[in-house]
Amino acid sequence: MHELHEPFHRLRLAFEHRLHRAVVTVPHPAGNAPLLGEPPRRIAKEHALDVAVGDDAAANHDAYSPAGMEFRDILERRRMVRAYEPEPIPRDKLERIVATIRRAPSGGFSQGQRFVVITDDERKHALAEAAGEEFYVEQGFPRWISGAPALVVVCAREEDYHERYRLPDKVGEDDREIEWPVPYWYVDAGKAAMLVLLAAIDEGLAAGVFGIPAEWMQRVRELLGLPDDVAIVEVITLGRGAQDTLSDRRSSRATHPRKSLDELVRWERW
Repeated sequence: MHELHEPFHRLRLAFEHRLHRAVVTVPHPAGNAPLLGEPPRRIAKEHALDVAVGDDAAANHDAYSPAGMEFRDILERRRMVRAYEPEPIPRDKLERIVATIRRAPSGGFSQGQRFVVITDDERKHALAEAAGEEFYVEQGFPRWISGAPALVVVCAREEDYHERYRLPDKVGEDDREIEWPVPYWYVDAGKAAMLVLLAAIDEGLAAGVFGIPAEWMQRVRELLGLPDDVAIVEVITLGRGAQDTLSDRRSSRATHPRKSLDELVRWERW
């Protein structure tokens, strides 16, 4: 990053130096990515998220939100839900929710996010046991992990980022991979998870989030058959929300005040 007071000729030389390096050829987009539609409001729109890459089917986003819900409405409904109705989630609805992973941002377009979707009751109960669901049950909460119609295990494959940043257009001046300032594979997994939480609301569903205790992580990994290079970040519960008054009274949301905007957001500098 160059400071604004640096002479313009130094910035120009730095830029020209970059031009001497090899530039990766950009293939024709038609055969390598979903086709872009007419840009509404100057932002290009891709085809439906749950169609295969390269599929030429016409985009149909109407099914994503039958009620035409606005983002502001979705955001206002985003909350942690620990009670669900037992009715299963239709497969097409669940597929639309998890297909948002294809629109999740990632460093260098590394796409290291991974989901494991669980709907099998036996597997859900096994994962709930490993995640310590009894702790919640003892406090009066329902079996919201094993009782949720679907679980989405949010994972990250770190090696996708290393592989991407060893390519010619991403290596540093010494032709080596960058030194990562933060583990972006986990950062990007969180972004993908957020899309699932919002997409669930858009589909008329509720969602919750829980983590796997470190001492039980290996047990859950074996249960899911995860490869060694894929890490679990968190698990999302999905379903139609049931009466959840206990969360309203005893959850952290109920017992701790929401911080003010001034405490969370600074303008221009800290």
